[in-house]
Amino acid sequence: MSDAIDMLLNGIIKEQKFYHACQPLFDLNSWNVVGYEALIRSELFENPEHLFKYALEKDRLYELDTCSIFNAILMHKDLLKHTKLLLNVYPSTLVHPSFHDFLNRINDISFPRKNLIFEVNEFGIVTALDSLKKVVTFLRTRYSIAIDDVGKGESTLRAIIELQPDYVKLDRYFSIDLSVSKAKQDMVRLLVGYCQENNIRLVLEGIEESKDLDMAKVLGVHLGQGFLLGKPSPIKPIFAEGSSQSMQMIRS
Repeated sequence: MSDAIDMLLNGIIKEQKFYHACQPLFDLNSWNVVGYEALIRSELFENPEHLFKYALEKDRLYELDTCSIFNAILMHKDLLKHTKLLLNVYPSTLVHPSFHDFLNRINDISFPRKNLIFEVNEFGIVTALDSLKKVVTFLRTRYSIAIDDVGKGESTLRAIIELQPDYVKLDRYFSIDLSVSKAKQDMVRLLVGYCQENNIRLVLEGIEESKDLDMAKVLGVHLGQGFLLGKPSPIKPIFAEGSSQSMQMIRS
């Protein structure tokens, strides 16, 4: 089993047997698409979370993470010239000794730097917070920063305060039954207020019901993401038909 996993990881990393599906983010006031999150996909692993789990176990998480990021930037460099691209990154990748050299590779690709948003995964974010703060402070001079999955696991208010991200992404837990849960509404309202005071854009993930989308808008949530707004898919189909279909569905 171990040898088989090694072979699969080699195929994905060395031979780049993966691609990225892109999911749109909508401004909930204007209904405009403001960017896309690039999500790694591979026919060798049905569940991307399992892919990263095995990479972590085999001590190849940094290798997989940077390979995915570089490929996504290279493949979507034209998109980056016109809109924002969000890319997941693990805290351990950001604090890795070779990460600065990796950034030098990205520098060879031409695009507006602030259009690239490093979306910091919640896994290990608290334990690496002191080291992360230095890296994120440096990154924010050129790129944008988001904290992902806030409310899911380790992510805390401390991380938001210390890292001062440009975007905070609320876990899909908050979007489920948001329309009928006063407790969730109160929490989202508090976070909206904090983000507005600190020039942070709040993103609600996992929106699947129109009534929850309506409540998010009432509460003042800035950006939304979820199957109701647009499913992850290759970028060409998104530009060809995805955005207009999402807009029609939202307004109907």
